[in-house]
Amino acid sequence: MVDSILGHPDLISEIKRQVQQKGRITFAEFMDKALYWPQTGYYASDRVRWGKEGDYLTSIDVSPVFGRLFASQLNQMWQILGEPSQFTVVEVGAGRGDLSSQIEGAIKGLFPHFYKAVDFKLVDVNLVSAEKANKKISYHSTIKEIKPHIAGCIISNELVDAFPVHRVIQLDELKEIYVGYSDNGFVEIIAELSNRNLSDYFDRLGIRLGYGQKAEVNLHAMDWIKSVGALLDKGFVITIDYGLPAKELFQHGRNGSLQCYYKHTMNDNPLQRIGYQDITAKVDFTSLALVGKDVGLEVAGWTTQFYFLMGIGVFEELKEVRELDINNLDAFKWNQGIKELMMPGGMGDDFKILIQHKGVEKPLLKGFAFKDLKYTL
Repeated sequence: MVDSILGHPDLISEIKRQVQQKGRITFAEFMDKALYWPQTGYYASDRVRWGKEGDYLTSIDVSPVFGRLFASQLNQMWQILGEPSQFTVVEVGAGRGDLSSQIEGAIKGLFPHFYKAVDFKLVDVNLVSAEKANKKISYHSTIKEIKPHIAGCIISNELVDAFPVHRVIQLDELKEIYVGYSDNGFVEIIAELSNRNLSDYFDRLGIRLGYGQKAEVNLHAMDWIKSVGALLDKGFVITIDYGLPAKELFQHGRNGSLQCYYKHTMNDNPLQRIGYQDITAKVDFTSLALVGKDVGLEVAGWTTQFYFLMGIGVFEELKEVRELDINNLDAFKWNQGIKELMMPGGMGDDFKILIQHKGVEKPLLKGFAFKDLKYTL
């Protein structure tokens, strides 16, 4: 049996077979197999990924206030659209479905009129929550199963950073970093670009990497935002994720943003624990905004999670605690969760929120009332 430090033996054998068949594969191909190969890929397996028992915490794990505040933002979006009789919320990469469940419960309790109109559709390659019976929620394995021309909102939370990325390095010209195999295991191989779109990506941004600088290119994200724009007839797209504007993400001195997560620890070696660890790369929000415009998606706003939750009214969710005693423990935990969502240098700064709109005239969304940073994209 292959040691766990190397990864799942069946998955390693499959990737090795493909490498030996082709001579080398792009890192995007490797990452796709490592994360999404049926039954054994990180996201396709039944391993626990979220929460204290998993590999990382999400905002949903930290506090239910996250869902409550997004319910408030969605209610405003519904009002901006003229309170249609059906407002579809599509969560892509829904995983356990906890975010949509939190939002649905909050809408039911806070906005009963809106609740009559809202319709949730969850999309995930591994439908962990498909067995849950809820007439307000339907489950899909791909976004292609949803009929286009919807009115409503498409949400992703920590999805885009997990799309397979190409890795490149700037030498005399832009080269690509492939995955090969030797007697010592998987190795990096530098060769010509596999796709002309990789150089076009940087040309569109007007960016040239420094000599020897490595970077990740998420072509999958560009295809994804196009498909989302085609699906939406009128409404909004919310992208919640780690990321930066392109000029910061690719500035000289940086050497890529690839990170791996395992049991609440981070490392930068994706060629170990294959199938057992998450692999991510920071999102280029500038390119999401640029390509979104090609399919009719205009930027409504972009900001940090801290500023976004401030704009919606996060402090109104704080519970009064007069003294430290056993009767106030729930209130302390509630307030501590809010603090973690907002933490400077933590979730409050690391997570960004991009909202794009289509068929709506320059909406003034509550989430950007405190500070909108879209001018930096």
